[in-house]
Amino acid sequence: MDAFAAILLSGLVLGSLYGLMASGLSLMWSTLGVFNFGHGVLLALGAYFAWTFTEQLDLPVALAAVLAVVVLAVVGVVYEIALVRPFIRRENGAMLVMVATLAVTALVQSVIQLLWGPQLRRVPQFTSASVSLSGATVSGNQLVALVAAPVLVGALFLVLKRSPIGIAVRALEQNRDHARLVGIRPAAVYVFVVVIACVLAAFAGVLLAGIQFMTPTMGDDPLLRAFVVLAFGGTASLGGTLAGAYLIGLLEAATTYFFGLSWSPVLLFLAMIVVLLLRPEGLIRQRTA
Repeated sequence: MDAFAAILLSGLVLGSLYGLMASGLSLMWSTLGVFNFGHGVLLALGAYFAWTFTEQLDLPVALAAVLAVVVLAVVGVVYEIALVRPFIRRENGAMLVMVATLAVTALVQSVIQLLWGPQLRRVPQFTSASVSLSGATVSGNQLVALVAAPVLVGALFLVLKRSPIGIAVRALEQNRDHARLVGIRPAAVYVFVVVIACVLAAFAGVLLAGIQFMTPTMGDDPLLRAFVVLAFGGTASLGGTLAGAYLIGLLEAATTYFFGLSWSPVLLFLAMIVVLLLRPEGLIRQRTA
């Protein structure tokens, strides 16, 4: 029972973090048709800005997290204008955007190294509260991640389902040319999508920085896991993405517990290859909105 509780709680925490990351990736893929290879470095930026606000300005961690998310929202606007808009309309635009985001990842990681240095740092915990289940304990940022991930993804789902901007996003997902004919401006929608993806990555980075030490490359591993999540859950809906995130979190926690940390990524990516071969649309059957 102790092992089961440890795997369950660890898997849910990992799934929550991966869900925040993968939701932004899924939204960008379904709307723009591109994978954002810079998503991981956006996570790192959110973490470093939150650390700066807590340690340098002595702000409470909750306020620091909000400010970091606001900063990354502004970064998202610049990101879309500089890396998406100039390329997306060109021939092979999706490939050009992916190459541009991959290039900016290396650049921003170097900038982080120069500005914040190589020292290992951590963001303070959001709360001292904890939850125990059969000897396994979840505390601080892990507890916040468990609650915040489904709430944020659920809120995004409602925005996409009910709001005018959400309807515009879904219209572009279904047919870009027809959406233009009814007066939808793709550029405005793309800014919204990129900003939301940056906000989700930033908040995931703040949570992760309270669980492990920060490094300029701290977003690389969650980014790879988020790609695996999309392979399992598909990209047709946020519900499938979140379900895939929890499935990957539980699978990673179980393989780590039984086979060790070094074997967990190997088994995880083998499972992804099998899924891509057998069900390239994802394990979770869903219908595009």
